[in-house]
Amino acid sequence: MKRNGNYSDALLRLVKALNETRIRYALTGAAAVGYYGVPRSSMDIDVVVGGSLLNDKIRALVLALSGNGFAVSRNNIERAVTGEEVKFQAFDEKTGFLRVDFFLEKSFSRESSRVGGLNVWFRTFEELVARKIQYGDLDEAKLLLKLRGRGFQKEKILRLLNSQDRARLERILKE
Repeated sequence: MKRNGNYSDALLRLVKALNETRIRYALTGAAAVGYYGVPRSSMDIDVVVGGSLLNDKIRALVLALSGNGFAVSRNNIERAVTGEEVKFQAFDEKTGFLRVDFFLEKSFSRESSRVGGLNVWFRTFEELVARKIQYGDLDEAKLLLKLRGRGFQKEKILRLLNSQDRARLERILKE
């Protein structure tokens, strides 16, 4: 099978598939970081989805992903839904190398934008920065905050962080 395509094409096909399912989702990771102004290359696409996927939603997700060029295992999705796995993955059959990591979360905030004629949901800026700090991606959090200036809600970030991570945020903001 011939492998071609690129990240942008895969991202748009993924968003099309997710929008078809009406499952609550948000792009996070490199895609969201890029959306907020810090370009970063990546070999994967990270997505958070609402954690309560029932059988009809799992079926719709498998059909939408496979119909848009992604290989995914229904069994792996079910294992993530039951808590046996932390995430599930899909693989882009057009590029032959791009991976989509799906993380189940009970709640998350998101905002929408139009990209390539599609409505795309991204993790909110504040949640993205909080996750970057929690996972130790302090340089990326610092870049995001620097680019944003004062246009963010510090209180929302603080609510998502433990005391150690709050101290990290304060250090980043003072630099």
